[in-house]
Amino acid sequence: MDLLVLLTVPLITGLLCRLVPRQSWAESLNAVGATVTLGAGLALALRVFRVGQASAFGELLYVDALSALLIVVIVVVGFLAALYSIGYMRRDVDHGKVRSDQIGWYYLCYHAFVWTMLAGVVVNNLGLLWVAIEATTIVSALLVGFYGSKAALEAAWKYLILCTVGITFALFGVLLTYYASERALGEEAGLSWTALAAHAGQLDPGLMKLAFVFVLIGFGTKAGFAPLHNWLPDAHSQAPSPVSAVLSGVLLKCGLYGVLRFHLITVGAVGPEFSSNLLLGFGLLSVVVAVPFILVQRDLKRLLAYHSVEHLGLIAVAIGLGGPIGLYAGLLHLFNHAMAKGLLFFVAGNLSQRYGTTQMARIRSAIQVMPSTGVLLLLGTFAITGVPPFAVFVTEFGIVGAGFASGKVIVAVVLIVALAIVFAGAFGHALDMAFGRPRLRLAPVMIGPFGAIALAVPTAFMVLFGVYVPGPVSQAVQQAVAMFGGGLQ
Repeated sequence: MDLLVLLTVPLITGLLCRLVPRQSWAESLNAVGATVTLGAGLALALRVFRVGQASAFGELLYVDALSALLIVVIVVVGFLAALYSIGYMRRDVDHGKVRSDQIGWYYLCYHAFVWTMLAGVVVNNLGLLWVAIEATTIVSALLVGFYGSKAALEAAWKYLILCTVGITFALFGVLLTYYASERALGEEAGLSWTALAAHAGQLDPGLMKLAFVFVLIGFGTKAGFAPLHNWLPDAHSQAPSPVSAVLSGVLLKCGLYGVLRFHLITVGAVGPEFSSNLLLGFGLLSVVVAVPFILVQRDLKRLLAYHSVEHLGLIAVAIGLGGPIGLYAGLLHLFNHAMAKGLLFFVAGNLSQRYGTTQMARIRSAIQVMPSTGVLLLLGTFAITGVPPFAVFVTEFGIVGAGFASGKVIVAVVLIVALAIVFAGAFGHALDMAFGRPRLRLAPVMIGPFGAIALAVPTAFMVLFGVYVPGPVSQAVQQAVAMFGGGLQ
């Protein structure tokens, strides 16, 4: 029942928000729908972590520990961004940036976007997984171009074209996987992930290597791996800030999820080395490529976008390194990064609406103008750059430790150097924005209750998980780690 509710409520919520005649009604429906989706998602994830798996419609829908972990990330960030959207879009209407009759369309697209991501992580068929990830592109492109400005429309078009071209490569990988299945299983051939994982040892190794390369390029484009990340800074910078939080905190992980599903099959077919080394290579390249762009960036939201490239690279490195430490740190980093980036994009939204720009040179003295937002800007920067005692430090430390433990010392050293440079650059940007001499005299402002919740929750998670990971959370992550098997250790 919770699985069906999870896939029904976002669509109904979006449609009702579009149909109601008043903006206030749409805001209320948005909050209620996001809350119900959060409850259904957490209930489903808890059930899966307790009993091992859940399915529906003859296993057409299938949720295991890895799916459940992604569901938690989607519904938590989706809920926070939905709450933050209320005050954010209301201010956009007040300032004439959007019309009040566009708000219903915004919430329709937003909840449809959440639905496509949820559908992607609960389908058992790899072909339907491909369809769902492509659907996330189509729906989220409407949100990227929501403001209708020239820059927003160009960003949406670039995003749509690059991700669609990329995912075409993934489609070829899916077709190759089906061909391998047909050759090995005959009449039982198909694209059911559970069936393919169970018979992975019978699949042709050469075909599966080629299939994984195409899938990594295709879904890796959606995940923002370098050098396939060119769409990401434009899309993040032009979308409304709550949408940027979901794009960075959740959507990129859905692309990574597609890669990981094929990675598990490829490991069963050809052993762990091939796909793990590719993930390690793409991940390390993403971290290294992001560093100079973070240092020279002038736009706040584009800066956060390059942090996404860096952190998705870190997760890929962790999975590529394998082992109990690397896998645990990498999968927990999925959640930690989502919380940190959600907080920072909400902070960026507050700053951009107050200063009328996302250019960091024009955002100064944030501590005085917006005291709580200014403080959270510094805390969020500490968190995203892996400063103790925040949660990202714990998982980054684990990833680096996994590099040393696996004997890949060069990888670990490169990560340490890159992370140190990123910290210096990002902290310099944050200090200038928080304490720099203001060019404009702006009166302090207060944050509304929904915005306060959206800011407080991820901050609490970042602090809590930095000093203590609750037992049930740790066990849930360990269940997802167990899916990768001993061959990666």
